[in-house]
Amino acid sequence: MAEPEPTIEEALRRLEEIAEKLDDPDLDLDAAVRLYEEGLVLYERCAKRLDAAELRITQLADALQKQNRSA
Repeated sequence: MAEPEPTIEEALRRLEEIAEKLDDPDLDLDAAVRLYEEGLVLYERCAKRLDAAELRITQLADALQKQNRSA
């Protein structure tokens, strides 16, 4: 069974952790690449969720404007 997706807050916290770890000069290349890949996946998920939220807010605002014009 697939692990549930983290909330956006959890994903952002993990991205911060990854950024801190990537700043470590003692981090070996393989670990750095794995962390970077994980960060890209998290970034993509966050971007998609934010885009979806923005679209939903826009749709709600448009619906409200139409409702106000009809009233």
